[in-house]
Amino acid sequence: MRRLPREVGSWIYDFFYNEHSVAYLKIDARLCIAAKGGNVEHYGLSSLCIGKPVADQLEFMEGLLPCPELPCHMAMVELPNGRVADLHLFTGNACVWLLFLDTTAERDNKQRLQQKAYEMTLLEERERQLNEKLQSTNEALRKSQEGLSREYQRAESLLLNILPASIAERLKANKKIADNHAEVSVLFADIVGFTERTRSVGAVTTLAMLNYFFKTADRLSERYGCEKIKTIGDCVMVVAGLPLARSDHANALARYALELRKAVKRERFAGEPLRLRIGIHSGPIVAGVIGKRRFAYDLWGETVNLASRIQTSAEPDEIRISDATHQLLGPKFVCDPLEETELRGTGRVRMWRLSA
Repeated sequence: MRRLPREVGSWIYDFFYNEHSVAYLKIDARLCIAAKGGNVEHYGLSSLCIGKPVADQLEFMEGLLPCPELPCHMAMVELPNGRVADLHLFTGNACVWLLFLDTTAERDNKQRLQQKAYEMTLLEERERQLNEKLQSTNEALRKSQEGLSREYQRAESLLLNILPASIAERLKANKKIADNHAEVSVLFADIVGFTERTRSVGAVTTLAMLNYFFKTADRLSERYGCEKIKTIGDCVMVVAGLPLARSDHANALARYALELRKAVKRERFAGEPLRLRIGIHSGPIVAGVIGKRRFAYDLWGETVNLASRIQTSAEPDEIRISDATHQLLGPKFVCDPLEETELRGTGRVRMWRLSA
């Protein structure tokens, strides 16, 4: 080690002290290997021949010598045996000293770090793609849920247009709807001369008349706490006292009838207002839901039949009520007695004209 320049010796000492493997070559002025030492086997330098040009034996040395600027350093040079070393070239005693310092571990660590970095990049990209897919899925799910919510609300709205709210809730709970109601009032109302008017006014006006009539009936049903059960052609059927019982069912339906008769005259069709025949009767009925795909909430019983017969017998703009309904009305209503009238399928019936 004394023949080496002090700087070279210091490198060798440091690497031996730190348990690194070190080897060196002494290269003469003819660029031939003059000597070799250290752990040459570690670097695959054992086969190098003394006295022969270094560039002929180590390919990576071709063109490096003579080097105008020494000392110099070449980092992480891959050697023929697969190891990696830092090369340090120094001058001393008219020779060039080539020092091999093993950096294979550093190379391996660097490659591992690069591999880890590459893997992290792949993971981050995969995470980004998954997040994008998750966001896309969540957005699609949100839109689907919004669509389902809209469809549910639409179905709920349609259901409530067909059924009373409490009946709809029971139906959704898969409960059978078949109820007896001891005391209700039933109303039928139709447009006077409807068939004849449709022949002259055309389809658009016909539908406008029906739409106005039925919308008015719906609006007033909500106002007076009644239930519109169904429409039959130009006729509407309304009931008070169900699905929740109420003691003033006759009063509520009488107020409904008076307002309905007045409200339909506010609009004219082909220059003429709508005129109604209205009939009301009070008594027990059976109510329930029938059908499966196209279900309907309907009423049955003699009370329904008699209310329909009374309505048919009424004069234009007249509200006729049965004696049973009259007995339930309060003193605020003005009723005029009518002669007993023979009604089809019922016999002679005493009726009253509801005036106000």
